[in-house]
Amino acid sequence: MRKFITIAAFLLSTVMLLHAEDELKIFVAAPDGITHENAAATLKSNLTQALVLNNVSAEYSRFIMRTDAILLSKDVTPTAPPMYVTELEISIFITDIETGENLSQTSFTVKGIADNDKSSYMDAVKKIKARDPKLRAMINQAKEYYNEHINQSDKTE
Repeated sequence: MRKFITIAAFLLSTVMLLHAEDELKIFVAAPDGITHENAAATLKSNLTQALVLNNVSAEYSRFIMRTDAILLSKDVTPTAPPMYVTELEISIFITDIETGENLSQTSFTVKGIADNDKSSYMDAVKKIKARDPKLRAMINQAKEYYNEHINQSDKTE
């Protein structure tokens, strides 16, 4: 009986491992263009959470989620007390490291308002939520692309 359970467990784990290789797995790279460390860590955390929610997160993978942030504007309001307004455009790409192909992409224009520069920057980055429909759609588009193109070509080789 013990041998049967051991063999069954081995076969089950082998099947699960083979199935896991057929799924898209993505890891998040450090964000480019984010000048504040805490904001970069927050964005990376939110994007990782989005991948976890969509069951495609990995520590390391052939596929990477990378971000490029561009500062669109930084203003100080003429009020008392002065408020800082930071507007960012954050582009997010899911890319195949081996081929350099983009599986999917999206971008956000976010605005943060706070009583100092760093806080307004952080407020803008926090506007990108893990459950955002645009992120979910981008991840689903990458899954479809993977299943149609990459997964099929890997099976034919």
